[in-house]
Amino acid sequence: MKFHFIVYCLLFIVYCSSCSRKNSGSVNKNGIDSVKTIVLSFDTSFENGKIIPVIKCVKDPSVNYALYLPRKYSSANKNPVIYFFDSHGSGSFPLEKYKGLAEKYGYILAGSNNSKNGMSWEQNHPQIQTFMSDVKSRFNIDGRRIYVCGFSGGSRVASSVAIFDGGVSCVIGMGAGFPSLSEPINNKFDYIGFAGNEDFNMNEMIALSASMDNSLIRHQLIIFNGHHEWAPVEKAEDAFVWIEFNAMREGLISKNDSLIKNFISKNENELKVFGKKKKKYEEMFLWKKMNVFLDGLTDVSDFQKKAEQLSASEELKKEMLQKNNLAKQELVQQEQYRNDFVLRDLSWWMNEIKKLNQLAKNKSDEEKAVMSKRLLNYLSLLAYMNASSALQSNQLDMTEKSLKIYEQVDPENSEHQYLFADFYAIKKENAKAILALKNAVKLGFNDLVRMESDAMLSMLKSDEEYKQSVERLKVKN
Repeated sequence: MKFHFIVYCLLFIVYCSSCSRKNSGSVNKNGIDSVKTIVLSFDTSFENGKIIPVIKCVKDPSVNYALYLPRKYSSANKNPVIYFFDSHGSGSFPLEKYKGLAEKYGYILAGSNNSKNGMSWEQNHPQIQTFMSDVKSRFNIDGRRIYVCGFSGGSRVASSVAIFDGGVSCVIGMGAGFPSLSEPINNKFDYIGFAGNEDFNMNEMIALSASMDNSLIRHQLIIFNGHHEWAPVEKAEDAFVWIEFNAMREGLISKNDSLIKNFISKNENELKVFGKKKKKYEEMFLWKKMNVFLDGLTDVSDFQKKAEQLSASEELKKEMLQKNNLAKQELVQQEQYRNDFVLRDLSWWMNEIKKLNQLAKNKSDEEKAVMSKRLLNYLSLLAYMNASSALQSNQLDMTEKSLKIYEQVDPENSEHQYLFADFYAIKKENAKAILALKNAVKLGFNDLVRMESDAMLSMLKSDEEYKQSVERLKVKN
């Protein structure tokens, strides 16, 4: 264990007790008060450039997080930090995904291992405060450059931290928007959202972005080719550039002309591709993005002019109307599926899923094809939620129906096989439970901690095949 790095700051009379340890003052021989001393102690025991999967908080060891310190991190300097909230409570996952960007831009990354879907804000909030405070006390954090990022339910958690607690410069929301709000937002922060074009929450993210047009929140939305997922690295880099540019605008860091130039060049190359493919909507969206990203840093009049010209074209107006109509149709269909889930039998659902899969392959109408993919992804979520709820309340008929729908609509997802294992274990059909676990592992399931702590699977632990599955997961991990 290395010694903590000690910084001595001299301050007369007043000092900040939350960041220091107080040395009592005294009078020297000359009758002059001795100087009060602040001692800031930062933890230097963690290796730079390496993900630390579990760090237990000093004040509450039951709260823990994953950490990534970039190679150039030094406790002698203040550093920006991004706090991550994964929907499944995997603090390491986003850190592993974005550590290259942390290196490139010089950010500390910290991911909560406690916050996950299914927790109320009242349950989660104290743990979040403990997690964030522990990072601030151990590492030299720039209090003006604190950022939060989350995916799905974790995105709503990240937004909640900024909305209710404050002290956050920017929210990076992926795959979901804000929590339900009953009062206006008073805390100031910037926002950048990400959604896959096949994400069932895409229209929610578009609506959120539009609602912020009339607010004081500086914001941007990025749509990428993908489903309900953490944004791919090449798209997520926009979040790092966004917060760098905003820090330049606020005077927190020096203007980086090279970064600005590279951003313009990269987007101009993308514009050429859209121009060749005659994708007017994407082209207009990109001109607007360049305008918002670079406003106040360089001349954006040309970007703004190009966006306005495209927006005014009859062709684009027609396309926008079609997109809006499809979005309304999609919301109606989602609501219908929620109502039908219990009412319709399994055979009806099998036919409906088959129809959606056929529509998703229709190359003659790309917009409807992508909408069908979003609806399939929405059904996957709906089936998962119904299966989990029914399993917990021991409604085995509904559990089985929900899992069969889940398996049909999202065959590559390991979760339905894992839940099938729980389902068969409850029914004491051990052979089927073991087979379902094997199938889950084949599909990519690797959460050994969850499996070993699952009370529903406890009766399988003496089974040799179960033990073999555990060993295979240990090798994977």
